[in-house]
Amino acid sequence: MRRLSVRVPARTDRERVRLATKLSYGAGAIAEGSKNTAFNVFLLFYYNQVLGLPGTMSGTAIFVALCIDAITDPLMGSISDNFHSRWGRRHPFMYASALPMATCFFLLFNPPAGLGHRGLFVWLTVFAVGVRVSMTLYAIPSDALVPEITSHYDERTSLISYRFLFGWLGGLTSAQMGYLYFFAPSQRFADGRLDADAYGSFALVCAILIAAAILTCALGTHRLIPTLQSPSEKTPFSLRRLVGELRQVLANRSYLMLLIGTLFAAVAGGFSDALGLYMGTYFWEFTTSQLAILLYAFALATLLAFALTRPITERFDKKTSIMGLVTFAILFGPLPVFLRLLGLMPENGDPVLLYVIFVHTLCIVTVVVAIGIIFASMIADVVDENELTTGKRQEGMFMATIAFVAKATSGVGGFLAGVVLDVIAFPMGAEPGAVPPAKVFTLGLAVGPGLMGLYVLALVFLSRYRITRERHAAILAALEERRKGKNTTLPTEPSSA
Repeated sequence: MRRLSVRVPARTDRERVRLATKLSYGAGAIAEGSKNTAFNVFLLFYYNQVLGLPGTMSGTAIFVALCIDAITDPLMGSISDNFHSRWGRRHPFMYASALPMATCFFLLFNPPAGLGHRGLFVWLTVFAVGVRVSMTLYAIPSDALVPEITSHYDERTSLISYRFLFGWLGGLTSAQMGYLYFFAPSQRFADGRLDADAYGSFALVCAILIAAAILTCALGTHRLIPTLQSPSEKTPFSLRRLVGELRQVLANRSYLMLLIGTLFAAVAGGFSDALGLYMGTYFWEFTTSQLAILLYAFALATLLAFALTRPITERFDKKTSIMGLVTFAILFGPLPVFLRLLGLMPENGDPVLLYVIFVHTLCIVTVVVAIGIIFASMIADVVDENELTTGKRQEGMFMATIAFVAKATSGVGGFLAGVVLDVIAFPMGAEPGAVPPAKVFTLGLAVGPGLMGLYVLALVFLSRYRITRERHAAILAALEERRKGKNTTLPTEPSSA
């Protein structure tokens, strides 16, 4: 396979990224945050509880959409890595995604009246695929910009922190709009979450927000195009080239460990996310206004993670930081469910319960957001190691392959969630408090203790990541020497994980 050399513009990678760039780049994540909230919180609930589509059919449709999306991720990564245009490798796809993304999102939550189970299944599948493929056109090229914008070890963490800040706040804003306005109790529906008409209006507002966020990111980073890296020769796309590029990225040991860790974490996360609204509605029996209050804990946690993550990684390094945070999440995350199953939590309806869950949510979400920031920054560092090993810049492929695994396995989690609902015969359209206690208890067993093993396996593989601050500095120095025309070799890896 022919190697693709890279033309590196003359610029100082270690310069700090301008605040305006961080803000515009970060704002683009509002699109992903809004979409993720709709998919992870409302989509399964809407089609299953509101429209009456059986859980297995709903879960299967979501799983199919995720798998198709997962296949398009490496395709998009390869195409954008090798794309030539006067707007660079990434921006043409970012601009092209805005309109189809908004259109498919709106139609997903507005199926025609009178569709039976089969019709709803097809509608859900088609437009869930449309949303996810449109988002791929934006997300993969956009994510690939991080290692291109800066090679600074800590500045990457800062840039990604803005991405996570806007992404989480965008998702939380969408959820708050849902709980406090669109799904608020009305004369027709004591529980607005069961009002089918509300979802159409909710989707329209989110679709507009998503398109605006994508365009803000594309326009705000457009001035950087001349400074971004570009392939020096045109290589036609082929399946053989794609397979070869996949082999190259998977040959990187640190990246492979991150990839396998993502596999286990994504299955657990997809399952937990799909059943999150079920837990809030039926396990804890919170009202929509109480769920809205809990979202303030998410917002505060996002701000805390934004402020604390870079100082933590500067003090302890990225690998040490993520290992400690994941261990804490494994032990602390399922604690309220464990205590409830043991009869040690306040009863549903007790005002103290909301305060307990609020504090728990604040702590665990702070840790989860910090983990996500560090994880993305670690992937950006792997890109530099890969360039030194192969001579190629493959930002798109590295971001796409990790997204491929995360989405496909998250789809497995969503599929399993739908199956679990059918296996335990969880009632559809049930009012909170009306579900038999045995079924609620079984739901808690699945979401709490049942997920810990997957997260432990994720921790085991994350521990095998090998790029430290010192090793990354050596890699950058070797790349600089190579660009000056001197012979360089990859710095020796540490002897232990």
